[in-house]
Amino acid sequence: MFLGATAAPAFAVPAVPAVPAAPAVPAAPAVPAAPAVPAAPAAPAAALASDERDAQLVFCLDAEHRGDLVAAAVRLNLLKADATAAGTVRPTAAGGPMTLEKWAEDREDDFGRACSALMAVDSDSPGTAAKDTAEDGWFVAFLKSLPLLAAGALLTLGGQFSERVSSERRLLKQQLGSGEAAFRTAVREYLAAYESDPQSDHTAVLTARDALTAALAQVAGPGARRAAARRLADELPLAGPLPAARGGAFLGPDDRAREAQGVRQTVELRLRTVADLNGRALYWRWRTFRERRPAPVTPGAAA
Repeated sequence: MFLGATAAPAFAVPAVPAVPAAPAVPAAPAVPAAPAVPAAPAAPAAALASDERDAQLVFCLDAEHRGDLVAAAVRLNLLKADATAAGTVRPTAAGGPMTLEKWAEDREDDFGRACSALMAVDSDSPGTAAKDTAEDGWFVAFLKSLPLLAAGALLTLGGQFSERVSSERRLLKQQLGSGEAAFRTAVREYLAAYESDPQSDHTAVLTARDALTAALAQVAGPGARRAAARRLADELPLAGPLPAARGGAFLGPDDRAREAQGVRQTVELRLRTVADLNGRALYWRWRTFRERRPAPVTPGAAA
């Protein structure tokens, strides 16, 4: 170091300016809280209990169920065994004799227990269901099946009636057919013999005629068919033997032949009606209606 030399001045370092702070971010607005949901009101347990209590009082204290209530309470050891439905009861717990209503009021729990058991048994027991079914089920089932029974009876009766009518019609048809054939045969043989001998036996013709007449008498309605059968029976020829003489003179072979031929034609004409009698009932109903209908009166007829 040199003496007398001046010291060099010191240079000051300028300070760094401060960086301004960032502006504060504003806070988000607070979200309002959701309003509280009011709690659901509590179930009216007291009301439900009251309804059940009322039902027990009405059911179990009814005259029809008092005896069963006492029996149930005795079985559950809630009443002493000497309790009766009509008189007083005595609880097995402390307490003197009291009426059944008083016991139900003072011993609500015991009464409710016995009555609940009684109501459950009365409504759900198999014995009760079987009793109801035995008393009511058979009658209801009978009422439900009554239309089917009636329909079945009607069908059975209708079938039996139809079968009987058909059987009678077939039998009558056979009788008419056999009677017609027998009468026709007897007439043919008798007329052939009559032409040769006027004294020929007439017995076979009479027998066949009577059989055919009996069959015609069995013909049923309608009215027109029955009337036609009666008319035919009355008009059948050869009710007696043919004559051997007329006017005091014996009939010769030619006369007897003409007599026999006339009878043959009459017999054939009458026997055609037998086949008509076996026609359908609808035709004969129409004939009956037509015959019963009054004939129109012409103006000149009254004068």
